[in-house]
Amino acid sequence: MLLARLSRSFREHDWFTGAVELVLLVIGIFIGFQLDRWNGERLEQKEADEYSLQLLEDLTIELHDVSNMIDYLEQVRTYGATALTAWDDNPAADAETLIVAFYQASNVLPFSSLRGTFDALLNKGLMNLIGGPGFSSRLSAYYGQALNSVLDQSTAYRMEIRGIMPNPVQAAIRDGCSRLVSDELLKEQLINDCDIGVSESAAQQILADITQYPKMKFYLRQTISRDSVSIYVLQTKRKMIEDLRAELKSFQD
Repeated sequence: MLLARLSRSFREHDWFTGAVELVLLVIGIFIGFQLDRWNGERLEQKEADEYSLQLLEDLTIELHDVSNMIDYLEQVRTYGATALTAWDDNPAADAETLIVAFYQASNVLPFSSLRGTFDALLNKGLMNLIGGPGFSSRLSAYYGQALNSVLDQSTAYRMEIRGIMPNPVQAAIRDGCSRLVSDELLKEQLINDCDIGVSESAAQQILADITQYPKMKFYLRQTISRDSVSIYVLQTKRKMIEDLRAELKSFQD
């Protein structure tokens, strides 16, 4: 209607009225654009807030997973240290226990970050709406790190020990010396006191085959070192998650 009156004013050479109506038309269009922009920003912020809650949940789950992984690797590293005494004059355990230790020292557990929410924020351009550019930079640095590649590295020890040890013995260790449990995430628990049903003479022969294998001691030391590095990496990762969670919670309070 305002546009029709503006056209009529110009046709009738009513320049003052036409100018006023033109100004009103421009103001109306500007206000309309501003309302659309403000509404769009409000909807974007609402979506970002929802993603913020999901991001906190992802980091909480990941913190729990990382802590479990550290505990697991510390246990695996302890098995490695026990197995390493098999070359000593006075080993730390009997032959069967040492065989279990040799096998458990080769265990690895895959790890992957929960990054679905982060990727969604990135793809939708909502990152800076959660805590500002500083937090966005720290969050991107966390998810962009290459730490997981360290955890995924395999070792020659795992291949060699599982090639030497008889398959039935390996199966007995898997069945009797570990169990899968579900605590939010599926994980493996290693059982320290277990019986794999191997006779003393058979255990001694298996142990002799392992300790006499070329470079086995060297490979075992390598895998113990790798586990130590992995634990250090995960401890660093855990500290990063704790800091990010604390910062994210402060934005939501």
